[in-house]
Formats: sequence, C-alpha cells, structure tokens
Amino acid sequence: MTVAQRLKTLFIVTRPWSFPMTLIVVLSGIALAAWHGYPVPLGLAAAAAAGSVLLHAMVNILNDYYDTRYGVDRPEAGTAKYRPHPLIHGILTPGQVFAMGAVSGLLGLALGLYIAVNGRPLAVPLGLAGFAAAFWYTGPPLRLKYVGLGELTTFLVWGPLIFGGGYYVASGQLPAKALAASVPLGLLVTAVLLANNIRDIEFDSSAGVRTLAVRIGRRDAVSLYKALIVAPYLVVLVLVALRFTPLATLAVLVTLPRALRLYKMFEKETPLDADPRTAGVVLRFGLVYLAAILVSAAMGLA
Repeated sequence: MTVAQRLKTLFIVTRPWSFPMTLIVVLSGIALAAWHGYPVPLGLAAAAAAGSVLLHAMVNILNDYYDTRYGVDRPEAGTAKYRPHPLIHGILTPGQVFAMGAVSGLLGLALGLYIAVNGRPLAVPLGLAGFAAAFWYTGPPLRLKYVGLGELTTFLVWGPLIFGGGYYVASGQLPAKALAASVPLGLLVTAVLLANNIRDIEFDSSAGVRTLAVRIGRRDAVSLYKALIVAPYLVVLVLVALRFTPLATLAVLVTLPRALRLYKMFEKETPLDADPRTAGVVLRFGLVYLAAILVSAAMGLA
C-alpha cells in the first residue's frame, strides 16, 4: 500500500462523511453571531471549526475501538456492512485505532487552547467538555452510550456545546438565545444516533449494551425518532417568532417533505443505512439554516 493509499484509508476510518454535520453546526453558531452584529475573527472561527471536527473524529474512532472491544461491533453487524471498519476489516490494530483517536482529540484540544490565548478563555472548558464527552461516550468509566445516555450526550454536544461554542468564539458572548438557536440542529444530529441504535437493537442487546433504544424498546424508540425528525421545524417557528433567528430561517421548511418521507419509512422498517439516510436530512436542513443566517447577516435582514 502506497503512502497516499494509506492516508486515504486512515481518512476513511474517521468516517469523514459525518463531518459536514459538525461543520454546519459550528458555522451556524458563528453566522448567528455575525447576524447579531459581532465582527467575526476569521482565524479563531477556522480554529473552532477544525477543532470541532477533530473531536468528532475522536468520537468516531474510539467508538469503533470500544464497540469492538466490548463485542458490539461484529462482522454481521449493520455498521460493518455499509462502511469500512478499522478493526473488523483488519485495517488497523486496536492500539493504532486508540492512538489515532487520542491524537485527534488532543489536536482538537490544542486548537481550543490557541483560541483561549487569543481572547476567548472559555474555549478551554468548552474544549475539555467536548473531549470528555468524546472519550466517555464509549470509554470507561462512564460509557455513556452503553447506559442509555448517548442521545442526551449527542444533543448537548452538537447543540449547545458546538453551536454555542461557535457563537462564543465569534462574539465572546454566550447568550441564552444562541443556545436556543442550537436546538433544531442538536435534535436532528441526535436523530442520526438514534437511527443507528434502532437498527442495532438486537446486536447491542446481545452484547449487554443498554442503549436508549434497547432500554425503551423498538416501538418507543421509533416514536422518539419521529419526534426528533419533526420537532426541529416547529422549534424554528418559535425561534423566528421570538426573533432569535432571522425570518429567512423559515426556508428550512423546504426540507420538510424529505424528512416526512423518512418519518413514514421508519413506520414500516428500519433501513440498514438508517443513520446516513438521517444524516442526509440533517445536511439539507442544516445547509438551508446556515445559508439563511449568513444571507441575513450579509444583507442586514431581520
């Protein structure tokens, strides 16, 4: 294998197709600060975006490490059928996977430190919170995913932490209205995880992993999933009414038909590629949300 092929393989192991969701969340927070009239320091904004992606990569990599270690990820599991798995497919050794995840997280923390010394001191506790959540998602002693707290953790990280962190880096402030504006994206990213866990109920249960889907059962988990898919549209209506986000963010309604198609699909069955299908809705919603805020900021729209 050439160096270029090796690097490509390592990049694929991080599950890069999931990173656009993180970029959309952090950039939306930065854009909202611009709409609120703050001059955005581009260098710090870029560091925040890169740091968020690195911490996301840490989550992905260590999730593969611990899920394989605890017998959750196996050759017959859905997650090993639709993507390259670093351990099940023999791409890396366990030690290499763990080291890769740790390095990714430490680089993300280093960027947080850079942001902090350049006038945004809260970047350190925010970065440490992200690092801790990334490790403890599947790592000991908390193993949040395995005790049914994965969805809550995902909402808090991809909602208030990443979106709010982007807003803070851009503005130096962290108001409640920015945290409220993070809710639609946080809910949708949480739906991606729940879709994955609904699909893997049998495998997780057989391995003794008590994800939220395992704890509440398939029927209630699907009901929760459907709520997570629809609620963001209702939240945007409230945000616009309160003037927490621009009027233009109502444009996310154009993505509602696709979300409803997925809603109806889950009423019948859980597809093997449940999480990437859900991520597709997140990307469409998120891109419109981000673009609406950016255009409103650039044109001075209410």
